[in-house]
Amino acid sequence: MSQHTPAGGIRRVYAGVGVVLAFMWVGEAAEPAWAHGLRTVVLLLILPPLLLPANRRLTAAFHTAARPGRALARLIAVRVLIVTAALAANALLGHLLDPHSGHALRALAFRVLLVLLTIPLQIRAARRSRARGVHPSARPTLSAPRVIGAKLALITAALLAQLLLNPYMANAQLVIAAALAVTVTALGPGVHTRLLIAPAAGPAVPEQGPARATT
Repeated sequence: MSQHTPAGGIRRVYAGVGVVLAFMWVGEAAEPAWAHGLRTVVLLLILPPLLLPANRRLTAAFHTAARPGRALARLIAVRVLIVTAALAANALLGHLLDPHSGHALRALAFRVLLVLLTIPLQIRAARRSRARGVHPSARPTLSAPRVIGAKLALITAALLAQLLLNPYMANAQLVIAAALAVTVTALGPGVHTRLLIAPAAGPAVPEQGPARATT
């Protein structure tokens, strides 16, 4: 996403992210808070540094490709592979922390299924972006360090809140999950611009646009 993404689209994306985080939080109910925090840190150190640059490069190739179908397939395949590899590393760490639990494998299968279900949405969004004609090199992009910092701050606050609520509430996990969904949905669009970096200076890339009739 960039600052050129429609505001409604950004709000929908952050609402979806909030729901995903809430489900992941509830899914780790049986795991100690420190283990959940450790696995989150590992996931963050793997995913944004790999996914964001690859996505930026392959999205630019898709916008200029003579055969956009192949470029789009390559873009989505790389996205799915990187996310799946990061989730697999996260699940492996969960298994090492608790070898007698089968939860990590079930959680991995469920999350990979969710990633695969997003493929039609990715195709639709990519085609709409190409149709708008603004080349990715001209748009601000998400900064991996800023995304990592924001997510770590959010998870740290959630872990501390849960530790404080656990002695007083039997369902503190559900309360924190709901708070995560609401917080990300409400504050995400406002924080979004602070997670962006300006495009690197370089030669101008002509924008694609609809063909014009000539006389």
